[in-house]
Amino acid sequence: MAAERDGIGARGPEKDWTAKEIFERWQRFFEQKTSAKALTRLEFTEHIAYLLFLKLDHERGRRTGMFASQPIAPVDSWPHLVLASGEDLHGSLAGLMADLGRPNPQDPRRAIASVLFQDSHPWPMGRMAELGRLIIEEFDPYRWSNVNQDELGAAFSLMIADCRDDIRSKRETGQFLTPPYLLKVIAKALALTPDDRVIDAAVGAGTSLIAAHREMAVQGGRVDASAIAGADIDVQMCRLATMNVLLNTGRQFHDVPPILRADSLQVKERLVQRHERDVAATVAICNPPFKSVETNTEQRDDFWAQNATLPANFLQHLAITLPRGARAAVFVPDGVLFHQGAAATIRRELLKNCTVHTLLRLPTGMFHDTVSKSNVLFFTKAVRRSTGEPNTDELWVYDARDLHHTDTENPLTEDDFAEFLEAYRPGEDESSGRTESSRFKRYGRDAVRKILDSPGVSLDLRANLADAPDDFGDPRDIARSIVDHLGDAQRSFELVLDSLG
Repeated sequence: MAAERDGIGARGPEKDWTAKEIFERWQRFFEQKTSAKALTRLEFTEHIAYLLFLKLDHERGRRTGMFASQPIAPVDSWPHLVLASGEDLHGSLAGLMADLGRPNPQDPRRAIASVLFQDSHPWPMGRMAELGRLIIEEFDPYRWSNVNQDELGAAFSLMIADCRDDIRSKRETGQFLTPPYLLKVIAKALALTPDDRVIDAAVGAGTSLIAAHREMAVQGGRVDASAIAGADIDVQMCRLATMNVLLNTGRQFHDVPPILRADSLQVKERLVQRHERDVAATVAICNPPFKSVETNTEQRDDFWAQNATLPANFLQHLAITLPRGARAAVFVPDGVLFHQGAAATIRRELLKNCTVHTLLRLPTGMFHDTVSKSNVLFFTKAVRRSTGEPNTDELWVYDARDLHHTDTENPLTEDDFAEFLEAYRPGEDESSGRTESSRFKRYGRDAVRKILDSPGVSLDLRANLADAPDDFGDPRDIARSIVDHLGDAQRSFELVLDSLG
């Protein structure tokens, strides 16, 4: 291979590559050397993941001495791909994907590969020349194991962020991207340490787990492989999340998979924890789909309420399955805070069975749809008191809803939530040390009892910004959202018309 022939090693240019340079090279190849009609940006990013895995695996398999290790893929898989073209390249890569994507209990070293390549396929047969150029020009000439791990991980995360529109179009599983800066704020609020075990039951692209891992590492000490784990029903997102987590956390390719493809709501067992060698979670971070996504909860006779919305179901799933003492931050839309029926039942049981101590009201339109209104509920799993008294004694509300920003103009940053973190006081007892302000309001024991005694059990609570006018978002974002929804409605009516003959 070119890298070995030219003797490119520790002194090669790869060690100085930045995330921005790597991302721009990949982006430039997609925009200038591939057919946009044949391949989406998301599918291209998937292939970046496949090729990175295979090239890094090949390089590590050629090491000698104390750094020697057996490759995950069959020996000489990468050299064969470099020399192949046309039908041979398509067939070779398809066969390799099928082989690696097949679960093999007899070979636990392939467990991560079985998630990364599960149900994967090469891009269109008629575009093999483009794939061949990507392999020969962008991957084979370089020793990718010499690239700084942080820069490589950041570059892949930038590729995923660049797929935002493609991810949002995955309406069948309600996917979206949560801003990394917000997840960093959440991880700090939860006061994570290397001793924590963090799960995400709707992991998406894996950014929540990466944020958690980084916060744990900042606190000092070794963060081991069982520290983070996630699950998602969308196989494509599981593939992307797997590579995203591998590159951003330094996890070994032969380790226990960080991501599990599963419908977290379908069964009572804590699938993620069971997958992680029965390591019990101490923290959950979850931003579930807000849209209507089909899922089966018929077996969940442990649920407090049936026929709830998807985000309400994730809320009760975590509150029920987390072990005692576990901390959680769950994103919910406004409706989960005040809707009647199942949502009200879930709120009542949540206040009784958990210590729900903080509600963060997020600025309008941060993710999901452009005009959605979202919140984060922070709670700690408790044990139901023998007296029947609820575990929640007081609830603090921080209102950031008036922070009006857009993704393209004056976007939000971590600094915009510095005041929230200061008020939240991470790592301290939530019942002491907090001070009320115009944004931060305390609802004490009497107020919580009044909420529980009311039929609606509404948690649509405000801070002292209640008199401020509602922020409905940027008019252009509202207009785009209307257009998107009209398009969805038109496609739905067309399907109805087709079904009527």
